[in-house]
Amino acid sequence: MSNSDLETYLEKLEDFDSAMLVTRRGSELRARPMSIAAVTDAGRLSFLTSVDSGKLEEITDDPFVNLALQNGSLFMSISGNAMISRDRDSVEELWSAKQEPWFPEGKKDPTVTVLEVIPTYAEYWDHSGLHGLKALFELGKAVVGDEMPTFSDDVHDKIDFPASARADSAGK
Repeated sequence: MSNSDLETYLEKLEDFDSAMLVTRRGSELRARPMSIAAVTDAGRLSFLTSVDSGKLEEITDDPFVNLALQNGSLFMSISGNAMISRDRDSVEELWSAKQEPWFPEGKKDPTVTVLEVIPTYAEYWDHSGLHGLKALFELGKAVVGDEMPTFSDDVHDKIDFPASARADSAGK
């Protein structure tokens, strides 16, 4: 993954404040909305959740997750490995007022847990603004020319994260 890929990924992530977290429960996939608490410079996403949540049991059984994000005409899918932490300093750092409805006792609530997703692969589709016009132009050309549309990297791209990120998260 190039620095440019990472920069583009991080730039696109700035447009999202929530994601649908998809976990596996046996043979079923389960999705639930999560508020993004933070994004690191390496592209890891952090969320706050309750230690009593069923999603943590699912992640313990299978830490491979997906995040599905949408904001208007911008879409992103992030696959990765989830890690769970009870570190109180991390909870303190990630806490914001938007967490209060879920944790009436506030950041001192002993059930508050950090869920971090370490991305292994991401894909985005940006059909907003000028990117949307480019996409429409390519779709129009495809219809008229009876060929598959081709999109530039600023409209649609796939990002593979380094194997070292995968190995680091698999061991934790």
